[in-house]
Amino acid sequence: MSPANATDSGSTAPLVSVVIPAYNAEAFVLDAIRSVQAQGYAPLDIVLVDDGSRDRTVELVRAAAPEVRIVSQPNAGVAAARNTGLREARGDYICFLDADDGWFPGKLAAQVDYLQRHPDTGLVYHHWLVWEADADGRYRLPAMAAPAQPGEIVPALSGWIYTKLLFDCIVHTSTVMIRREIAEAVGFFDTALVAGEDYDYWLRTSRLCRIDKLAATYSYYRAVPGSLTNRPKAVDYEYRVISAAFDRWGATAPDGSSVPAARVQARLAKLAMDFGYGHYHRGSPDVAWRAYLTALRHDPRRWRAMAYLVAARLKAMLPG
Repeated sequence: MSPANATDSGSTAPLVSVVIPAYNAEAFVLDAIRSVQAQGYAPLDIVLVDDGSRDRTVELVRAAAPEVRIVSQPNAGVAAARNTGLREARGDYICFLDADDGWFPGKLAAQVDYLQRHPDTGLVYHHWLVWEADADGRYRLPAMAAPAQPGEIVPALSGWIYTKLLFDCIVHTSTVMIRREIAEAVGFFDTALVAGEDYDYWLRTSRLCRIDKLAATYSYYRAVPGSLTNRPKAVDYEYRVISAAFDRWGATAPDGSSVPAARVQARLAKLAMDFGYGHYHRGSPDVAWRAYLTALRHDPRRWRAMAYLVAARLKAMLPG
């Protein structure tokens, strides 16, 4: 870890790196960067990873924020872009910010303070706000939510949270601050995962350190209409991520806390069922019946899975 750095006021503070992956992000990227600049925290290392953008993303950032380090690469996806950012990051602490999200003031100071006062915590995250467009389709900066007490955490979503992550991805990428040494131990995001690469990363992190959630809301996630298609994906990435974690580590966290393995099996069965439903109604019946087989493997008592398996198999055999 690098030594502490001097701020403009003469005090010392750890260097924070902010990794911003961007692909054709000209509409929102300057808003994201301004939300970092508005933190008033120093010293700061902002790294924009241009993932092969074909619009004016790089041009706009270079002109409006020359202090931002821009690293360009051929388009390879968000996981590869974050990995490039991890290689380039110089900070003692590392944050991620998606190019269409933003932060409320005070985030960096609160998270740095928390990590400095809690050396056993390797990653700290916080509440976030889902930012909807107004009726006219414009995004107007939301007011900051009422702050919690400084350093207040959510006990139920803090600690050795591996078993909680098995049931929900409770960590949002743009809320994270992670110690550099923990990020180095975890390694890189899995570029084979088109979706769920962040979920996989937090599961791996949860095996190495305590993860705490601040009670305050310090970020906003821009909900962009039409960003998701109604057609189901070809791969059930959420199932793949959780199944791999369960196969590797079981249902017990490093601190010894555990959940019944049957609950995890039921979670996997439901994920497979939901994936099967999507393909049965709007996708491929061949993919659907295989998903129902998977659901039955995890929970043989799911009679609906058996009924849908038969229906999907018949549907797949019909011509046209």
